Amino acid sequence: MRTQARIAAAYTTSSALATRAPDDKNCGFQKSMNLRPYQSTALHAVRETYREGHRSALVVMPTGTGKTVLFAEIARLAKGPVLVLAHRQELVEQARKKIAEWCQDVVAVEMAGQRGFTKPDHSRPKIAVASIQTLRRRCHEIPRDAFKIVIVDEAHHATSDSYREVLDHFDAHLLGVTATPDRSDRVPLGEIFSSVAFSYDMRAAIQDGWLCPIRSFLVQTQADFSGVRKIAGELATRDVEDILTQDLHLAEIAAPILRERGERPAIVFAASVAHAHALCRVMNEMAGDEDFAAALDGSNSYELRAPVLDRFRSGEIQALVNCSLFTEGFDVPQIALVAIARPVLSRSFYAQMVGRGTRIAPGKEDLIVLDFVPGNCRHSLAQAVDIFASTNPEVQARARRIAQEASAEGQAIALEQALELAQQEQEAQETTVVYQLKKRDPFAAVGIDLDFYVKRSRGGERATQEQLHHFKRAGLPTELVGQLSSRQAHDLREALLDRKAVGLCTPKQAKQLLAFGIDPRDIFYDEAKLLIKEQKAAARERAEGE
Repeated sequence: MRTQARIAAAYTTSSALATRAPDDKNCGFQKSMNLRPYQSTALHAVRETYREGHRSALVVMPTGTGKTVLFAEIARLAKGPVLVLAHRQELVEQARKKIAEWCQDVVAVEMAGQRGFTKPDHSRPKIAVASIQTLRRRCHEIPRDAFKIVIVDEAHHATSDSYREVLDHFDAHLLGVTATPDRSDRVPLGEIFSSVAFSYDMRAAIQDGWLCPIRSFLVQTQADFSGVRKIAGELATRDVEDILTQDLHLAEIAAPILRERGERPAIVFAASVAHAHALCRVMNEMAGDEDFAAALDGSNSYELRAPVLDRFRSGEIQALVNCSLFTEGFDVPQIALVAIARPVLSRSFYAQMVGRGTRIAPGKEDLIVLDFVPGNCRHSLAQAVDIFASTNPEVQARARRIAQEASAEGQAIALEQALELAQQEQEAQETTVVYQLKKRDPFAAVGIDLDFYVKRSRGGERATQEQLHHFKRAGLPTELVGQLSSRQAHDLREALLDRKAVGLCTPKQAKQLLAFGIDPRDIFYDEAKLLIKEQKAAARERAEGE
């Protein structure tokens, strides 16, 4: 749709943006040369949209791709005053800093306790950033034609009453920027924005190298969400909270986060304020460090949140647990693990949470997403498959089924693998992470769920003699392990090592315990050793008595 001719035409005229000659080095637009290719295309597309007569335009770009830089450049190029609207203090301050840095100009702030644009002396800088709540109260003090362009940050909020009231007041061109154009309440943004000028999705941004690669896993828990109600587009908070604040479920969520985090800074999205604080407590207990994690929620003032966030950015706090507080406008590129510890119905909301960890940072190879999705929910929950999947609805539906089936079996399957299976109908090549959180012992009664590995062994080189020797010493039946591929044998050996690391009984001990009629699940190595010794002694006594 956006041909080279259209891009070129976008430089010529616009009703709201200043004309720029690409080769004019003295016109003060040197910063434009630093825009990324897709940002430049978005800029041209907005200008073209206005030139075609549209008064409003929407730009869709994923979190971490520089939406603020884009509208900062648009504000700099605008022929007249520009107003940027945001719905939270952090977003207002973030926009102010970025625009001031980019434009090298004074940016007025209109917020509670600040009057940067409605000053008594009527001095008005070219660019203003305002809180929507504050401007709703003060917009009657500002002339309708005061601005040439009004920009809405996180524009999926623009259909709310507060935004509508402010936007209706001004006679200006309108620009919305968002990572998630769809809303959970199904109110279409088309009621506000007449044209989508530019769209760039997360998958393309990852492929182009502007966002870091993502490895996403579903993690099964015992939480039962089958009876949870749906209220206002999401699952009822109180119902979800009652389930997830139980000690069992808190541990089921905390343990994989601690295991997979390594040294990764982590952000955790909880279901409620109570859930966030309870989960934080359990994570600190399991980590043995009362400062390992911190919990924040909307009831905390900006002044209280700021020092906690500084400690998180510096690495003093390793994990940040929150309830719907940092789904938008929270920029910490070092975040390398996102844990979605709550069920989510909204695709937009889900993408916002994942987006907290997609930014590129030095030493950061990828982002791990742990999704504790319930397999027994009667509602259709958002998953990472939804933000990665092909636009083909059949492919997407099949990918969701594969992911859900794996989750229902207590396994965490990489969702990218589910997508690959759906697209190519073959086994994914990436290694998966396996959890079975229904039991403390992650293996079946004999110690290892061999069927899992055998079923998923599809050709390739057979297990090596060294691998088979290791399994024989571990007490595994050679007739089964001999069917494994080398890759699956490697995964099985890692599972054995994981089992050993947490001190569980060995497969050989498990079989001996079964022979004595003892369930080996939840039995540790030393306990198993003692039980086997006692049972053998009892058997000898019985034999001697006979």
